[in-house]
Amino acid sequence: MTIDLSVQVQKAINRLEILSQADLPSHELTSKLLSELNGALYELQTTAVELLEQNEEMVSSRQTLEEERRRYQELFDFAPDGYLVTDTEGIILDANNAATNLFNVSRSLLVGKPLAIFVRNGEHLVFRTRLAEMKKGIVDQNDQWELNLHSGKRTTVPVSITVGKVIASRGGTAELRWLLRDITKRRQQEELQKADKLESVGVLAGGIAHDLNNFLTVILGNLSLVKNCTKEDHKVTRYLQHMEEAIGQTENLTRQMLTFSKGGKPLTQSVSIGRLIEEDSAFALSGSKTRCELSLAEDLPLVEIDRGQITQVITNLLINADQAMKEGGTIKIRAEQLAVTGENGPLPLQIGDYVALTVTDEGFGITSENLLKIFDPYFSTKEQGSGLGLAICYSIMKKHGGHISVQSVERKGTSFTIYLPVSRVQAEKEVHEDSLILGEGKVLLMDDEENVRQTADEMLTFLGYVVEVARDGAEALSLYKKAFLSDSPFDVVITDLTVRGGMGGKMALSELIKVDPAVKAIVSSGYSSDALSHYKKYGFYDVNAKPYRLQELGEVLASVIRESKN
Repeated sequence: MTIDLSVQVQKAINRLEILSQADLPSHELTSKLLSELNGALYELQTTAVELLEQNEEMVSSRQTLEEERRRYQELFDFAPDGYLVTDTEGIILDANNAATNLFNVSRSLLVGKPLAIFVRNGEHLVFRTRLAEMKKGIVDQNDQWELNLHSGKRTTVPVSITVGKVIASRGGTAELRWLLRDITKRRQQEELQKADKLESVGVLAGGIAHDLNNFLTVILGNLSLVKNCTKEDHKVTRYLQHMEEAIGQTENLTRQMLTFSKGGKPLTQSVSIGRLIEEDSAFALSGSKTRCELSLAEDLPLVEIDRGQITQVITNLLINADQAMKEGGTIKIRAEQLAVTGENGPLPLQIGDYVALTVTDEGFGITSENLLKIFDPYFSTKEQGSGLGLAICYSIMKKHGGHISVQSVERKGTSFTIYLPVSRVQAEKEVHEDSLILGEGKVLLMDDEENVRQTADEMLTFLGYVVEVARDGAEALSLYKKAFLSDSPFDVVITDLTVRGGMGGKMALSELIKVDPAVKAIVSSGYSSDALSHYKKYGFYDVNAKPYRLQELGEVLASVIRESKN
C-alpha cells in the first residue's frame, strides 16, 4: 500500500483547526492542542519511517525491473537467430543484432521500414497472403515458413520463419513477433542429399538407357531407310511417320533415364528461350481448359541448354500446373535475365548470367510438409504418379549448371522457377527434319553391337559413303593404319564411346592421333557423358548421339567433311 505524506499532514492540520475552534478554557485548549500536536508529530515521524522503507522497496523493485529489462535485451540482442517485432501491417518496430546481421544493415535502417521491402520479388504474393491471414486472425501463428530475403550488397538469404501474433503490454495493441533462421547451410546439405539419391538411381538408369538407345538406333535407322525408299507411297509413309513419332516418345523416355545416369551430361547448344517457351506451352496445353499468359522480358539472351531436356522440364512444369487447376485457370510464365554476383546467396549457382523462368499456377498449392520432399525420387502426391517427374527436372537443371526452386501457398497456387545459364556463343543453325544430305568419301565405323554396325553401315551406304566396320578400338586402329599407309585413307571415323571388354572411343582416338594427327573422328554413344557434351576437349570433331536418323547422320558427316576441307 502506497503512503501519501501530504495526506497525513493535511489530516493533522484539520484536527488542529477543529480543536482550536472548540469552546474551552484557554489552559485546557492549550493543553489539548499540545497533546494533539505531539500526536500528529509522532504520526508524521512514523509515516516518514514507513515512507523511507517504502522508497527503499521501490528503488529495489526498480533495480530488479531494470535488471530484468537489461537481461531481456541481452537475450534479444545476442540470440543466434534474428528476431523482429512488427505491427500487423509488417512495419518493423524492433530488431535484434542477429536480424541486423542477417539483413546486413544497421538497426536504424530496419526500424520503421516495411518488412515487405526485404522480400524477394517472386515471393511477394506468398508474404502478403500470410501477413493478411495473421492480421485478420485467420491464423495466430505460422511455423517454419521459408522465404528468400534481400540482404545487403545485393544478395539474398534463405530463412525459415516462425511468426506469432501477440497483444503488446504497451497500449494493448496487436503486434507480430518474427523468428528468422538462416537456413543456407541446411539448403546446401539438402542439395547434397538430393544429389546422392539421384546418383543411386542413375547407376541403374544409365545402363538401361545405353542398351535401349542401341536398340532404338537399329529401329530408327532402318525406319528412316524405309521411309526414303517408299516416298511415293503416301499411305506407307504416313504409317511409318506414326511409327517414328512413337519411337520419338521412347527417345524421350531414354533421355529422362539418362538425366539420372552417373556422369550423364546434356548436349548443349545456344537456344532462344522465348521461342522454346512459346512452342512448349502450345504443345503441353493443347486441348486444355487452362489459359497461358506469357510475360517475357525484351531482348532475352540465348541460353546454353540441351533443347530436348529443357523441353522436358518446361513441359513437366506446365502439365503439373494444368493438373493443379482441374476447373481451368491461368498459368503465368515469366522470364527475365538475372545476374548472380556472389556464391554465398541462397541459389546454388556459380557467378554469372542466367535467365530465370517462372511458371505460376492458381491451383490448390503444396503443403509445407510436402514442399520439402517435392524433388525427391519416387515421392508423389498424385495417385498414379511415378514420383520421377520433378526429380528428373531437378537432375536436368543440376547438370546444366542451373537450379530449380519452388514456392507455394495452400489454396493460392504454386510457382516453380528454373535458372538457365546464358550462352556465350551465337545460336547454331537448325536442321530441317526432312533434309537429307548425301555425300561421298570413305568412313570407318566402330561399334561393338553387330546390329548397330549393320544398320549404320546400310545408312552410310545409302548416303553415298564407302564403309568399313570394326568391332572395337583395336580393330579400328588396325584398319585405319592400313588405309592410312595406302592410297585410300579414311575421310572420317565414327566411333562408339563405350565397348564392353575392349578399347572404347576415347582411347581409340588417342591412338589414332598418334598415327594421323589430322584424323577426323565423330563420337557416337547411347550413354550421355562428358565426352559427348565436351567432345572437342577429347579431340573429336563432332558428336552424333544415339539413336539417330538418316537425316542427322548425313548432316553431321557433311559438316565434318566440309570443316576438314576448309
